Amino acid sequence: MKKTTITLIILSFLFSFTAQSAEITGAFIFPDYQKGKVYFKNAKVVESQLNYQTILKQMLFKRNGEVLALGLLQSIDSVVIADRTFVNYAGEEFFEKVALDKEALYIQFNAILVTTGKEAGYGGYSQVSNTKSISSLSSTDGGQTVSMTQISKNEKLKAKTHYFFWIKRDHQFITHKVDFESLADMKALLNYCYSL
Repeated sequence: MKKTTITLIILSFLFSFTAQSAEITGAFIFPDYQKGKVYFKNAKVVESQLNYQTILKQMLFKRNGEVLALGLLQSIDSVVIADRTFVNYAGEEFFEKVALDKEALYIQFNAILVTTGKEAGYGGYSQVSNTKSISSLSSTDGGQTVSMTQISKNEKLKAKTHYFFWIKRDHQFITHKVDFESLADMKALLNYCYSL
């Protein structure tokens, strides 16, 4: 409960800050909220306007003009948005499920905010010499580490997303980190794929 409350407070801060002084791009899977359905484990289905926020890993929905995060994730089986399926992982986040010929691939979205420029006057932005992460503070609440973001005013921000790919074996998610710039990792990945 504390984690959800703190997450919502941080999310509210992020949205209010965005409206006031910064431009944040790439923080959502979809450019706008899309019509979708939430499938609960008790067979209940709820329709709403939905989107997935990749920084805080929250499935968000709109209700009466407000943006809220889905709660009680343990009771949710999956969410379908614009014909894309997202499954609940460990009651904490959602993986996108991509159907393959025999199996399915699950994509985990991990995003961080980076600054790409600061306001230079006359409505323009200056390029920062090096893109840097702006997530710089953290605190612990009840055993949970909660990331907090130190943001300067009038910065141009971007969500940089890293993808992790999972498969499911015996109802367990398994993964292997692959560096796509490493020839050895690519050879190992292809050998594994051909062995299936």
